[in-house]
Amino acid sequence: MVKDLGKTNLIEQLKMADFHTVKKQEKDLGLSIVIGAYGITLEEMTQLYAVFANDGNWQKTEMLDDKLTERKVRNTSIISPSATYLITEILAQIKRPDLPNNFDYTYRLPKIAWKTGTSFGRRDAWSIGYNKKYTVGVWVGNFSGEGVPELSGAEIATPLLFQLFNTLDYNASNEWFRQPKDVVSRQVCAESGDLPSEYCTNKILDYSIKNISHTRKCTHLKKLNVNLTESMSYCMQCLPVEAYKEKLYNNLSPELISFYELKHILYEKIPLHNPNCTRFFKTDNNAPMITNPNHGSEYFLSENDTQQMQLACQTANDVREVYWYINDHLLKKASANKPVFFKPSLGKLKISCTDDKGRSSSISVMVKGE
Repeated sequence: MVKDLGKTNLIEQLKMADFHTVKKQEKDLGLSIVIGAYGITLEEMTQLYAVFANDGNWQKTEMLDDKLTERKVRNTSIISPSATYLITEILAQIKRPDLPNNFDYTYRLPKIAWKTGTSFGRRDAWSIGYNKKYTVGVWVGNFSGEGVPELSGAEIATPLLFQLFNTLDYNASNEWFRQPKDVVSRQVCAESGDLPSEYCTNKILDYSIKNISHTRKCTHLKKLNVNLTESMSYCMQCLPVEAYKEKLYNNLSPELISFYELKHILYEKIPLHNPNCTRFFKTDNNAPMITNPNHGSEYFLSENDTQQMQLACQTANDVREVYWYINDHLLKKASANKPVFFKPSLGKLKISCTDDKGRSSSISVMVKGE
């Protein structure tokens, strides 16, 4: 999601929420920001969750003095009320993997929205929750930073969070957030979350925001014409008069296929296209995606360096072989989703990958000597 929306947009929102470490390190932050690759305090994180309880408006935390003086509070809009309502509905779900396993007083489970977290090495356990009246942040751990094998947000911090809410305001669960008028329900495919196509059989009701939520039609299945043994597929140009049938196949993304191949996970592959077909596939949008090296990057090699450069790509699931080119000269034919290694020459290199359907993509890198 951060890649699609742009990390700059997320960073700007976090800066508006007064995340001090983000302000200092924004030039060095990458996509890993979404899994917590920056410093954060309990106060900052709890302030951010309070935004969801306040129709998307952020407020600076004020410590109450003995006189409980009322101060003018500055509201900063961070997220739309409709988006905060959808987030709240997700975080208020009871059937979830981070509900404490040994929570023996579930009948007093407070009506709250909450999220847990456990840091790497089990050094910190987090649980933050909110309702209409309170936002509570819980941190459990050692001040020395020493990890504890049993430490987790779900099993250690969340039960304490529930106890705090039940102690603070047990009856607050009677008041809950109202659904905004522009949040409506619609039927979607349970497999993809997109609007159902004619092939979708598992349909559910889900929320959407008027004029905001996408209206893509589901493509997680696609229908192909195959021979009776399902060993060959046909397009409309080479479709025989008889001895074929229609079959639905999972329309897997190149990234998922690459993962399956790497982990040797079985999946149903689309049969090879009719080798006698004269159709040219270059106009299709499923060209190989070159994942290594990175487009526009610089690589440095010493004079006696024997290091080779790795070429890798992700392809559609109807591809069996790819052809690698360096500066428009054929380097090697290889199996799809299998890495290829070569010794690069110095200078600017154009790297191209063409699949067995004629679809092609290219990148360029610079190789310098040290």
